[in-house]
Amino acid sequence: MRGVKSNGMLLAASDASHENVELLLPPEGSMPGERIWFGSEDEKENQPPPATPSQVQKKKIWESVQPHLKTDASCNAMLGDNFMRTSLGVVVCKSLKNANIS
Repeated sequence: MRGVKSNGMLLAASDASHENVELLLPPEGSMPGERIWFGSEDEKENQPPPATPSQVQKKKIWESVQPHLKTDASCNAMLGDNFMRTSLGVVVCKSLKNANIS
């Protein structure tokens, strides 16, 4: 937009009809730009290095991951069975349960 390259992304949960949409919320105190990961707190150190922009473009990573992003019955953001986390805890949405994330 406006010729300014962005390296960030907003993620939102939505119901099946896309009438209700809520931004995902990181834990209070999380720092902008902090890398997120999926899994347990212990798995943070075992994450692979971030993909390069070239890898992202060539491998279509977002397209392969996005269908598996959902919220659970407690509004926690999930990739499959793994929680989406920052160093301060789990990413959530306000009220949309079992919703798609995009």
